[in-house]
Amino acid sequence: MDLEDNLIEAKPACVNCGVALNAKSKFCNICGAHQNSQGLQEAESKWPLLKQATLFYIILIVSCALPKYVEYFDTTFWAFFFEVALWITIVAFFAINWRENKKLLSWQSFSWQKLCAYLAITITGAFSIHYAMGWLNVVIFPNNELFDKATGSGFLYSAIIVFFTAITPAVFEELGFRGYLMQSLLKISDKQQAIYVTAFLFAILHLQIVGLVWLLPLAVFLGYIRIKENTLWYGISIHFAFNLTACIFQLF
Repeated sequence: MDLEDNLIEAKPACVNCGVALNAKSKFCNICGAHQNSQGLQEAESKWPLLKQATLFYIILIVSCALPKYVEYFDTTFWAFFFEVALWITIVAFFAINWRENKKLLSWQSFSWQKLCAYLAITITGAFSIHYAMGWLNVVIFPNNELFDKATGSGFLYSAIIVFFTAITPAVFEELGFRGYLMQSLLKISDKQQAIYVTAFLFAILHLQIVGLVWLLPLAVFLGYIRIKENTLWYGISIHFAFNLTACIFQLF
């Protein structure tokens, strides 16, 4: 009975100094420590990650918006400058936590059958989007093009279009969004939240209101594949296939 009485009478101890406290005490009467310090420590550890991710996105959105909306930067030189700045920023942030992020570049358990299935879904979606947007061009936006048309010709011009429209976005946007950003969000949110937040930020970055119709579903799909497969290679391949299909329509 004495042992049971002691257990009943036992009071919680301060997380900092160990002094017995009332069960409802939020602060220690001796040292003043908050009794939910573990939760505070978790919040404090998440805050730097959130600030870092916010800085990352601000750099990206500014680099995309300046050449699009500021006339002074609307030149080939500045377009290339900001494109390179995006690449450097993404690689730098991805490398900040290289020990953890490098596993996303692993080829382990890579399946060509899965890749073919994912690419089939992607290309089918790209074709559907192209013809759906073509219909919108005629019916709803007769005076505006929802897709840019190629203004040049020749092999070199086509190669440049494919490089900057299909290859580099597939690699760097996946490193940035499904790599660094999603990995950071997974530390401060659950998987579903990380997928949707990353998808929304990815879609907004393209600065296309109508484009949200296909950018959001594509980004959610890429996020789901990234979580499911725990590698970026499927996402890079899917992203490349989607953009390459758009390039083919643009060029031919």
